[in-house]
Amino acid sequence: MKVKILLLLFLTCTSNSVCQGLKVLISEEKKGKRVVLMAENKTKDTLNVFLMVNAEGYRRSASKPVIKNIAPLSTIPMITLVELEGVESRYTYDLVVNEKDYSVGVTYKKEQKDIERILKDKIVVFTADECEKCKALLDSLSANRIQHRSFNINEDATLYGQFMAFIERKLTAESRILFPVIWNKDDVIFGYDDLERLLIILDN
Repeated sequence: MKVKILLLLFLTCTSNSVCQGLKVLISEEKKGKRVVLMAENKTKDTLNVFLMVNAEGYRRSASKPVIKNIAPLSTIPMITLVELEGVESRYTYDLVVNEKDYSVGVTYKKEQKDIERILKDKIVVFTADECEKCKALLDSLSANRIQHRSFNINEDATLYGQFMAFIERKLTAESRILFPVIWNKDDVIFGYDDLERLLIILDN
């Protein structure tokens, strides 16, 4: 069994990654064509870990959130990918770690925040720490007096997990989770390249 260490949190795996601190170690265990991403809790506290993988060249699309509690000083599998034959495979991921003991899983729960009420007929922006595009969008929305709500996933990863479960039907094998993640009244937008064009879309 080959074990390959990928990175520690607070090291950036993509330009859109969410980094947390040296609390969780993500490693890769490869068995033939199967790649298992493992999360190791390096602390003496139970941690709530949110993992979002963007995979290309694998049989299983991993564009879904995985949220698990990890016991102190333990390692658990987070997600398994299966490589396609004759296709170059690669993946990136976003990782959020919370010290609070949330109820894990992406199933929508009424006792948590009411995600349908939060989203209904609104523009909702999910941002991440160290995301310059997130800040630019929020500043522009305010400057143009476009009504919106925003949530930082570092502070509310559970709500973001609920949101991703809510929009699961909109995710495809080609979906790439880029920040900011924008809910535009009845549709989702992952990131942007042209801010002015995005503002026109959101203002209609």
